[in-house]
Amino acid sequence: MPKSKHDLFNSLFRHHSKELLTFAGWRVGDFAAEDLVQESYLRLLQHPEPASIGNPRAYLYKVAANLGFDYLRKENVRNKSTETDAVEPDDLTSPLPGPEALMEGELLLRNCLAALKTLPEVYRHVFLLNRIDGLTHLEIAEALQLPRRTVERYCAKALAHCFTYTMRDRG
Repeated sequence: MPKSKHDLFNSLFRHHSKELLTFAGWRVGDFAAEDLVQESYLRLLQHPEPASIGNPRAYLYKVAANLGFDYLRKENVRNKSTETDAVEPDDLTSPLPGPEALMEGELLLRNCLAALKTLPEVYRHVFLLNRIDGLTHLEIAEALQLPRRTVERYCAKALAHCFTYTMRDRG
């Protein structure tokens, strides 16, 4: 074991600085790795009793890992703040659909409603219970006293019918 803080530091630096630099590079990238390693050795030098550290190499790795986490967390915050600052007002888009999308949606809804009107009553009822009311196939089967597989077929046929009906008008 080295005799002084200075000897400990020199020994660790000679034997482990390159591997610690590689480790830090994997964590935060080569750009910030050198600073992270230097800060790790500085923390070791500032330790009040370095002789009390059981495994100085592991200590350096743990400090480097913690500094890496801190660095990445700060980078993430910086990136988020610059992302929101960099948005130009002309680049902002409305979360609401545009007039064309509204018209297309309205036409699609009309076609779906027209398709549903051409279905047999039981198909339409099962389909609406599933898609509008959110009931599962099993819940519908129990409520209407139908086999679950029949409910599944009715839903599938109704959906296929609506799709076919609406697609034929798009031509």
